Formats: sequence, structure tokens, C-alpha cells
Amino acid sequence: MSWGLEAGPATPAAAVAVAAAAAAFAFHAARAPRPRGPLLLRAAAAAALALAVLRPTLTRTVASTVKPRLLILLDAGESMRGAAPGGTRWKQALGWLARARPALEHRADVSVALVTDRLRLLPGLDALASAAPADAPFSPQSALADGAAGPAPARVWLVSDGQAEGGADAARALTGLGAPVDALGAGPSRRERGATLSGLLTPDFAFLHGDVPVRAQVEAAGLAGKTVTVVLSRADDAAPGGWREAAREERLVGADQETFTSSFTAAAERLGAERWRVEARAAGTARAREFHVEVVRQKYRIMYLAGRPSPEYSYLRDFLKSDPNRELVSFVILRNPENPSPAPDSELSLIPFPVDDVFRGTLPQFDLFILENFSAARFGLPAYYLEPLRRFVAAGGALLILGGENAFSAGGYKGTPLEDLMPATLTGRAPDFTTGLFSPKPVSYEHPLTELFDTPEESRRAWEALPPLDGWARFASVRPETEVVAVRPGETTDDGRPLPVIAARAYGRGKVMLVSTDSTWRWKLGAAADPLAAGVYERFWNRAVEYLTGTLDLSKVKFAPVPERVAAREPYDAAVHVFDRDFSPARSAETRLTVTWTPPSGSAREGAARETEPGVYEVDLTGLTPGPQKLRATARVRCRAWGADEIRFVWEAPAQAPMDRAWLSAAAAAGGGSFFDLAAASPDEVLARLPPPRVEAEVTRRLRPFSEPWWLALAAALLAVEWAWRRRLGLP
Repeated sequence: MSWGLEAGPATPAAAVAVAAAAAAFAFHAARAPRPRGPLLLRAAAAAALALAVLRPTLTRTVASTVKPRLLILLDAGESMRGAAPGGTRWKQALGWLARARPALEHRADVSVALVTDRLRLLPGLDALASAAPADAPFSPQSALADGAAGPAPARVWLVSDGQAEGGADAARALTGLGAPVDALGAGPSRRERGATLSGLLTPDFAFLHGDVPVRAQVEAAGLAGKTVTVVLSRADDAAPGGWREAAREERLVGADQETFTSSFTAAAERLGAERWRVEARAAGTARAREFHVEVVRQKYRIMYLAGRPSPEYSYLRDFLKSDPNRELVSFVILRNPENPSPAPDSELSLIPFPVDDVFRGTLPQFDLFILENFSAARFGLPAYYLEPLRRFVAAGGALLILGGENAFSAGGYKGTPLEDLMPATLTGRAPDFTTGLFSPKPVSYEHPLTELFDTPEESRRAWEALPPLDGWARFASVRPETEVVAVRPGETTDDGRPLPVIAARAYGRGKVMLVSTDSTWRWKLGAAADPLAAGVYERFWNRAVEYLTGTLDLSKVKFAPVPERVAAREPYDAAVHVFDRDFSPARSAETRLTVTWTPPSGSAREGAARETEPGVYEVDLTGLTPGPQKLRATARVRCRAWGADEIRFVWEAPAQAPMDRAWLSAAAAAGGGSFFDLAAASPDEVLARLPPPRVEAEVTRRLRPFSEPWWLALAAALLAVEWAWRRRLGLP
């Protein structure tokens, strides 16, 4: 206890007057004669008068210790009825709080609130005995929308199993409480001992030969002191077991329950849907998850070899060069072997045909090889020069063969590796190329190479409006696996089948396409008068390049990766990406997305999808039942089939789902606190995060004697005594 003075209600002018009077008195005291007794009485009287003018308050102060305020948010959602060590999660939480209660009340000023879809403040810890979990799930965004009632706490405890609605956004709702939040997890951390892949982040697509970044979140249970090996593998039929390891990481687990992230970067090697797998190995067990990444070309690298100058070469070369996403290298034969020159090659502007560079040196660097009306026989080209072309296609390359009078059998290709690649076998009849006008007839208007407009009917009318082509080649037969795209009406192969003009086939991992004429340039010039047919030339060759290089086969519909097991929160949100032809987001006005959900009962139903950002759609699933779930998304863009994707996952019932450590850890991190497992954490360990008690001084009494009349009487009495004493001494 201590006494002190507080300033009174005196005005600044009064304080200045008192200060001036005090200065004058000090000057007077210095010159006053002895004795000093009357002067001291005069000083006491002056001080009493000054206090009467200033009127300060006399205070009595007592120091006290104030405990920090602790707010306990107890999850009362339906999932807290689930199993936990020693009973239910609710009982586990109440038992831990009961054991911690003596230390709690000694260290903190405790408030308790139950949280579900709302917040209910309890009168004290005793009220927990009559509380019970509700039927509603825990929704932090709803329960904490208005913060917590009462004074701001110094720290917050969230006691929960982590089965909360809203995911990461719900965890961030805890930041509005204005204090650090510690998450105390209830329930089993993991059903079985080992490492589990709880999350996977992969790209929607990657560029060929570019990087594929992968992040895997791993939950390790019961593996303290052991090593978890995380392996990233790609599908490879030639590798043992069908998988080839691309990267790995080994992590020493330091705690009985630990969550960590492994990050990998690998190169995309093949065009199309590359299959990948992430596997977590530990303690003799392994858990794996597969995913796929659509690999696209950043640029099309094209080699174009023409046997002679022609309108076809001129128009097609200009068209291919017009797209900045294509890198074109072209050669046209201007000097044939039968055209000798008396001058040496070094003095000529025309260089000899670089046969070694084209067929053996640089061939693997290209995606598409175009061979137009080129005669191998004229150059005396041995068959072994064509073998690299066969290997190029088998490894995933694309080959386009354009006809003419120097192509096919006339070019000396019968019995060579090039004939093995062709969709049709070559005839022995001569000549094998016939000139004359004709209009090719598509076999179907729904083939990727003929469906050039939004509907098959529009495509049919466009093809029928095209000007005729000039010249076609004859073939002996069509290979069984060939897709015949268009035929020459009225003509047949040597074995009596319709004669193909446009045909394609797969060979190894690549594709081969033949166009038996070199007069498609006529579509460019002769169709200008018809608005529907005017764009066929560009559309056809665009589709041909995309078809041959595999771009048309790439899925442009993709689900975002989901965990192997999904905690029991509703609604469950799945994200679907829909890409346009160039893998930019597809426009919603041109997109129709259908999502089918198949629950464990097997009865499929359609789910509603809403666009949350360009090209990204979210599907909300409610009324889920425990077990395996399947989602399939199918899209149509501009009224055309665009692609599909499918995911499978297991939805766990609230009573079965383990504690969501990842969510609780994220909630604690968002709230600026730490995560603790109730099964292992001691009350002292958690209470140690509280700030220490603080000492506060409290004024217990206030006295105002200097405002009382008796105080003025005292001052007057002092002045009277001083006057009498001074007179007795004979002083003036």
C-alpha cells in the first residue's frame, strides 16, 4: 500500500499564480532577518494556502496481480462424437480440460465457449458437465463471424478434431479473434501406423521437355526416428514394374505425428497425358497416388522437304510460317541430279541437297516432317536413309506425305521403310499418279480432320462448296488400322476398296498422314467467293498439324488433384479446369460443363458446377455417404465435344475420420499459435504459451482534504500564530 497525490481541478492560471507566489516567498525568505521560527510558520501557512488553491487529491494505492485472459473454444460439432482413445473425442477433450483445470485456474482467467455453426458462451468450466455435442457441424466462418464476446483474450485455445467446414478459409477465420490461437487436436491422429499422402499439388499441363513441379504433403504416424522415402515416378512400359523413378527424397521423422511437404521437379518427356505416381514408403509399407499431366508443345518444330517448286509448296510454306508458334525449316529442290552445271558448286548460289543433315543429323529435333512430291529414286537415296524416318515416327514424331507425280511408287518408295509407315500400300501399276479434276468425298464429317466447323452439317456444306482438286495417286490397298478421311469418288484401290485421298494411321507413338495430291492450294484461291468455304484451307491444315502432333488428343478438361481420403466436411468442393485450344481458359459463354457424381450406392447423379474464375468451375457435393466416390466431368466448347476427366476418392464418415492434423496445423499457423495433440500434450506445455501475470496498481481510496473549510481555517491559524510570535519578538 502507498499514498500519493493526484492533480486537482485547479485552472492553469491558479497554478501559475501559486508558482509566482512561491518564487516571491523564496526571495523574501532569503532577505528575512533572524530568528527563522516565524518564517517557517509563514512558509507552512503559505503552503496550506497553495494546496487550498490547487486542491490535489490524496490517494491510497494497492498493487495486485492480474491473470491473463484465456478463451477456450470447444468444438461441439457432430464429429466430436467420433471415436478417440478412451471413448469419444468429446470425452477426451473434457477429460483433458478437467486434468488441466487446477493449473488453468491458477494461471489464467478462463472463459469457455462452445462452437458449432454459432458461438455459445458458457458461465464457467462447471457448465461443461451438462454440455454435449450438437447435430450441426463446426463452421468457424459462421461461429466466429462476429468474433468472441467479452474483453479481448490474451490467448485462445481451439479444442477440436479439425473436421470443420470451409477448409483453409475457415482456418483464417480464427485470425479475427485478435489473439494467438493454439489448436488442441482431439481424436485419433491416424488410423494406422505409416506414411499417408494427404495432399498433392500438380500442374494442369506442362510444355514438352519443360519442368513438371510436384508437391506432395505426407502425414507420418508412429514413425518417430524412422525415415520416410517419397518417390516420384513416371509410367514407362520398358521399366521394371511399369514405373521409372524420376526423383526421390528421404525425410527423417522427428515426432510421433508429423506432417511435411516434399517438392520435386522432373522433365516432361512425352506429348499427351503423362502418367505419374508419388509413393511414400516407410516401415515396410507404401502408399501411392497416381496423377496425370497433359504435356503440350510450346512450339511446333517442322521440317518441310519439297521435291520441286510448286503452288502447294508456296502456299503451305507461307501458311506454316504465319503462326509464331511454329518453327519452320524448309528445303525445295531446284537442282535435280539430271541438271548438271559446268560451274563448281562453290560458285553457284544453289547448294546441293543436304541429305545427311535432313534424314540423319537434325531429324530428331523436329516434331513434324513434311515430304511433298519428293523422289528418292531421282537422288539415288539408299533405303537406309529412310530408316531414321521410321524410327522418328515410332518414337513419337509426325510424318505428312503429300503426293504428286514424283511421290509414292514413282519416287522409288515401294519396299522401303517409308512404305511401312504409310496408311496405304503402294501399287505396282505405272503411272501411279493420275491428273484430272475431282472433289474428294469425306467418309465422315465428325472426324477431327473434316469437322472444321461447329456442327457436322456446317462442315458438310463447306466441303461441298470447295473447288475441285487436281490429280490423285493410286494405291494397292489400305492397311487395316488406317483411318480413311476422304476418298476419290468412282476410283478404287487394287483390291477394290474406295481409293483414299486423305488417310492417317498411328505408328508406334507417332502418326502418319498422306494426302495423295499436291493441289490443296486450290482451296485457298478458288473458295474465296464462298464465305463458308473460304476458311477451309487454314482450318484443315491447322487441324492437320494439331492432329499429327497429338495436340487434338490432349484432354482440355482436368480436375484439380484431391487427397486420397477426404475428411468428412460438407459441402465437399471439387475444382474443374476447362482449357481452350491453346490451353488458355475456355470462355464460359462457349462452354457447357456436365459433372456426374457416383456415390458408393452406384446411382450416378448430376452435380451443379459454377464458374469461380475464368475456366475454373467448382462443384459442391452435399449428402455424401461414407465410402468411395467418383466424379466425372465432360465439356463441350462451341457445341463440340471437348474432353473429359475423372477422379476417385474416399469420403470418410465423421465417426471414422481421424483428426485432421493438417487443418488444425493450418488453423494454428493462421492464428499465430501452435498445434498440440491432446493425446500427448501436457497442460503445463500448453499453458507455457500464456503471457505471465501482470502487476496492476489499483487506487482503493481517494481523500480531498484541501477542499475542506477546516483546511482554510488551519491556514488562517498558522498565519495568526506566526503574527503573534513575530510581534512578541518585536519584529516588524
